[in-house]
Amino acid sequence: MYGFVNYAIEQLVVRNFGDDIWEDIKREAEVHMEGSFLVRLTYEDEITYNIVGAAEKVLGVPANAILEMFGKMFFKFCQESGYDTILQVLGATVSDFLQNLDALHDHLALIYPGMKAPSFRCTERPEDGALILHYYSDRPGLEYIVIGIVK
Repeated sequence: MYGFVNYAIEQLVVRNFGDDIWEDIKREAEVHMEGSFLVRLTYEDEITYNIVGAAEKVLGVPANAILEMFGKMFFKFCQESGYDTILQVLGATVSDFLQNLDALHDHLALIYPGMKAPSFRCTERPEDGALILHYYSDRPGLEYIVIGIVK
């Protein structure tokens, strides 16, 4: 997983719980590094999963809730990281935005070679026209990030 995601998790913890808690989480996850994650460096997925597991222990918050919290702040984090313009052109409606996420990921793959992004599809529920978001990923358990983003 690209360091952009790990760095965003780091920022979530630091902003909400402080530097000392982040250091506790790193220790618990056995992440031995000084400084922050490098956003354009690829890290093993296991590191991300270990960080979430360690955060669950240190914070006493279920992993699903941590991932959802992460999703809620990830959109804002992307805007702060200079992706605000590209996010704005994805669509004027929620449906258009979600339908264009795969195109965004295709574009980002040029910046982040080898990126394994999830895929999204939208359908309409026939009985009431409600939007149904379909999420596909090779990485199990991360669907709660999407729930947080959508909320």
